[in-house]
Amino acid sequence: MAELVRSSRIGKLACRLLLPAALLYCSPAAFAQDTTAFPNRPIKIITPTAAGGNIDILARTLAEKLTLAWGQGVVVEPRPGANGMLAAAAVAKAPPDGYTVLFSHSALVQNLLLQPNPPYRLAELAPVSMLALFPIAYGVNTSLGVNSLQELIALARARPKTLSFGSYGTGSGAHVIGAGLNRAAGIDLTHVPYKGEVPAVTDMMSGQVSSAYGSVGYMARQLGGGKVRLLAVASLARLKNFPDLPTFAEAGFPSLNLPGWGGIFLPAGTPPEIVARFSAEIVKAVRMADVVAKIDGMGFVPVGNSADAFGTSIKSEFEKWEVAIRENQIKLD
Repeated sequence: MAELVRSSRIGKLACRLLLPAALLYCSPAAFAQDTTAFPNRPIKIITPTAAGGNIDILARTLAEKLTLAWGQGVVVEPRPGANGMLAAAAVAKAPPDGYTVLFSHSALVQNLLLQPNPPYRLAELAPVSMLALFPIAYGVNTSLGVNSLQELIALARARPKTLSFGSYGTGSGAHVIGAGLNRAAGIDLTHVPYKGEVPAVTDMMSGQVSSAYGSVGYMARQLGGGKVRLLAVASLARLKNFPDLPTFAEAGFPSLNLPGWGGIFLPAGTPPEIVARFSAEIVKAVRMADVVAKIDGMGFVPVGNSADAFGTSIKSEFEKWEVAIRENQIKLD
């Protein structure tokens, strides 16, 4: 009975946070704005990560395509900090006129499940389009001498409490998946959180931690040094550019197939015509050969979907990550 009550409460919370797209656009501002001239001035895309990272690169690629399509400048403004909450809050509070855009990732949902007082609600953001899925790769230092996830698990059982995994932050997707592997496989790798994937993978290559999670593209770029071996990827299917890398499901752990994602949002109340224009241009851009090649090269999976489809995905993501965080007892320090 207690679980039934809890499930009902979670469902009601999700409904409050994830209003249908139609309701998001029903503010007075949505009907007052003349959308026929949009855009007639520069547009700003706010990102939650520092310049130079994969999200920044994708945002600038999209900005270039929108500039060409609309004849207006589209600039990217990195606003890192607080696991993406600074960027999300800035866009959530921005005028709903289409000139301030958020390019965020799955931490947007995870923050709402982990933070006691996040500075934004999903109901304050209108989904526009998911650009890509961000599969999470799991790799080890080759000095461990393991060639598969099963061999790592066997080693961890033979040497309890001696191995570790690095993540790109407490409460991150990497932390959730790593804790999930511990629980599902009956092992006890020590979690070592970092401020980003670069220091986590760097310490894994130097032997400070036994293993680490990171984006497929970044991890793959380290393979040439001979110190990294990829064991599995959190993805719904094997990746086109990495056909020999098994998914966690193929390795026997389907509950760990939790890829991240990156997508575009506008402030709630943005006129539906503007949301539709953004969505159509993003879908068009993600179909372009040069954009597909860039996304594939990062180890990501191109998506490019409608606002309604993205809104449905966000609701599913909220429910999926809520279960994973609760079952693996993920808490912020």
